[in-house]
Amino acid sequence: MKVQDTPLSVVPAATARVAQSSGQTEQVEEKQVKDKVSVSAPRAEAALEAARASVSSSRTARVQEIINAVQSGQYYPSPSQIAQKLVSEAEVEARMRAMMAQ
Repeated sequence: MKVQDTPLSVVPAATARVAQSSGQTEQVEEKQVKDKVSVSAPRAEAALEAARASVSSSRTARVQEIINAVQSGQYYPSPSQIAQKLVSEAEVEARMRAMMAQ
């Protein structure tokens, strides 16, 4: 790694703070750099619609599979999984109520 001397006026604001705290009297110009991100509206909307379609179609297919299994009598939900979900949801609700009460 090669280290080069850089004038303090070119180095970011962090160096300015170091220079000031080390007692250097040279004036250091602080530059504020702001990052910007932009996405064109049509492109963002297209990406959002593609994501929705992907999720929607896979969810719809899964729901239809479950409906078909229930109607044909081949759907056997696990009692332990149902109980676990009920307990888990009750625990989350109890924690939320406790946090809100404080």
